[in-house]
Amino acid sequence: MLAVLEKWKIEGLDVKSAFLYGTLDEELYMEQPQGFKVPGNKHKVLRLKKAIYGLKQAARTWWHELDRSLKALSFSRLYADAGSFVAKHADGTMVIILVYVDDIILTGPNTTLVTSKKKLFMDKWECRDLGECREFLHMRIEYRGGKTYLDQVPYLEKILKCFGMANAKAAQTPLPTSYKPELFDGTATAALRSQYQSVIGSLLYLMLRTCPDLAFAVTQMAKFAHNPSEEHLLKSKHILRYLAGTCKYALVYDGRSDTGLYTYCDSSYGDDRSDADRRR
Repeated sequence: MLAVLEKWKIEGLDVKSAFLYGTLDEELYMEQPQGFKVPGNKHKVLRLKKAIYGLKQAARTWWHELDRSLKALSFSRLYADAGSFVAKHADGTMVIILVYVDDIILTGPNTTLVTSKKKLFMDKWECRDLGECREFLHMRIEYRGGKTYLDQVPYLEKILKCFGMANAKAAQTPLPTSYKPELFDGTATAALRSQYQSVIGSLLYLMLRTCPDLAFAVTQMAKFAHNPSEEHLLKSKHILRYLAGTCKYALVYDGRSDTGLYTYCDSSYGDDRSDADRRR
């Protein structure tokens, strides 16, 4: 896929009032809204046939409606990722649709096919056409010299400022080299717990999108979110210091390269002191 990425068309859509499209499969009633009561029948209630915003079922019915409709457009859902749909064609080309609630990305190596599927999608639902995708879920997408760059620089800078780390001295690694986190024997205050969980939650959002280099450090520190110590908070801010020095980094997909994707893993379960404490 990397070899043809520079030729792939990436288009964005925003579905308007997405939750109103779902058809309800259960019997639900509501009072007539104020200002829209039928004269002479104000005492009657309305039966809902479609979902409305505020219903617990709204998100689920929208997803089922989306799934059914995309199947009719020759898309198959990936069972490993409920928000990914793929349409394969006889010549081997494909169009991929990524869905996050009402935010949509369409992409594929064949511009004509992507444009065609996009039109069919917009004929089905009222959408705002975002054109070439430049932003998705706080991720910036840039195209330069045949390469695609993904980053979260504006969001990252906002996080650093929020936690008072915008001008912090940069750290070379996400956690100190010799640091091994341990369980806290005391009880964290509500204020400490809230602050720690805010930091970890923000870091998880970055880690799961454009900062895989944070994966080990953040998942290690996330273990203590229920009862953190001041030491844990200090080390979580050490991760922020690392981000202060790498905030301009981006994931780069080079369409001219055919080297593929390299990953590395290093495990040492026997050295996990927090897990050992639980076993005792």
